[in-house]
Amino acid sequence: MSAISIDVTCPDEATAREIADTLLGRHLVACCQIGAPIESRYWWNGAIERAAEVPLVLKTRADLFESVAAAIRDLHPYETPAILGTPMLADEATLRWIADACIASS
Repeated sequence: MSAISIDVTCPDEATAREIADTLLGRHLVACCQIGAPIESRYWWNGAIERAAEVPLVLKTRADLFESVAAAIRDLHPYETPAILGTPMLADEATLRWIADACIASS
């Protein structure tokens, strides 16, 4: 089983919590970390924008990436949330825990 970490930024803590709680409730992710607010700067519609955002990090099975991404898009208020998946190396016990926690099928 391969595991990934998924990063997405949210406009506020309430949105991050809603996404985290929904994905945990659906067994699509094993855990979520909601970080302290950050300042993001990015190109949008031809201009450089800046916004306070809340980072959300999710750990799940690699085969669930598309299901998790679809759920995030459904729950996220941004027109185009950046959903970034990164393969991760983990010890066998952690991989087993992620596999057991993520019982949803892809």
